[in-house]
Amino acid sequence: MGNIRYNPDRYFFTLFIVALCLAPAFLHSAASSAKTVTRYKVTSMGLSIGDVTTTQRINQESGAARVSFETRTAVKASFLWMGYKLSTVEKGELLNGALTSYSRKGEENGVSVDVEGQLVNDEFRFELHDHGAKHVVVIPRSSYDYTTMECPEARIDFSGKPQITVRILDVEKMVVVKRDYRLVSNSHYAIAGKDYPCRIVDFSDQNKKARRWIAWDGSAVIMYRQDSRGEKNSYSVQATSVNREI
Repeated sequence: MGNIRYNPDRYFFTLFIVALCLAPAFLHSAASSAKTVTRYKVTSMGLSIGDVTTTQRINQESGAARVSFETRTAVKASFLWMGYKLSTVEKGELLNGALTSYSRKGEENGVSVDVEGQLVNDEFRFELHDHGAKHVVVIPRSSYDYTTMECPEARIDFSGKPQITVRILDVEKMVVVKRDYRLVSNSHYAIAGKDYPCRIVDFSDQNKKARRWIAWDGSAVIMYRQDSRGEKNSYSVQATSVNREI
C-alpha cells in the first residue's frame, strides 16, 4: 500500500484521527432533524498542537435514523526529536446504528491520504489511492460487532460486568481488533462553566490504549475528552464547545 500503509511505529498523533465518534439517534427520542458541532483542542506535553471540529447531522428518513458526520483535523507539532503535520477531513454515514460509508482525505507529513470505504453486500470495502494506484481491503460484516465510528462504550450496559470485550472494525487501520472496555465511573465534564453528564471509560486493544469521557444524550454520542498515554508519549483531545441545533 505504499506510503499510506499503517505502521505501528508511526507518530502517535494519528491515534486520535478517528477517535471523535458518533452514533445514530433512536427514533423514539430524537428530533426529525438535528445538528451537533463539537470543537476540540489537541495538546501534548502541555503544548497546544492543533484543533479538531466534528459535525453530526441526524435525520429520520422513512422510519430510519441516518447520521452524516464530518471531522476536520489540523495538527502541527515540533519537538526536539520530531516534527509532525496533519490535515485531514473525514466523512461518513451511519444508518440505523451501522456505518455504511467512510472516507478520509488530506495530507500527513506531506504524504497524501485518500481512503474511501463502503458497506456493500455484507462486506466493508476500503479503497486506498496512492500515487495513482488503487489498493482494496475487504472486511466481512460478520467479523465485527461495531466500528470505531459507533463508539459502543457510550451505551454498553456495564451492569455487573467490570469489563466487556467486543470485536471492533478500526476504520483508520482497516483491521478488526478485540477491544476491551472498562467503566471507570459516571461523571460530569465541564465546558465553559456548564457540566455535561458522561461516563469515563478505559479501552485497549492491540493498537490503542486510552481513557474517554463520553456520553449518549439520546440523539448523539459526544466524546468530551480522550487521553492516551504511553511509555514515550502522551496526548489529550479536549472539547472546548458543543453546539446543538434542531
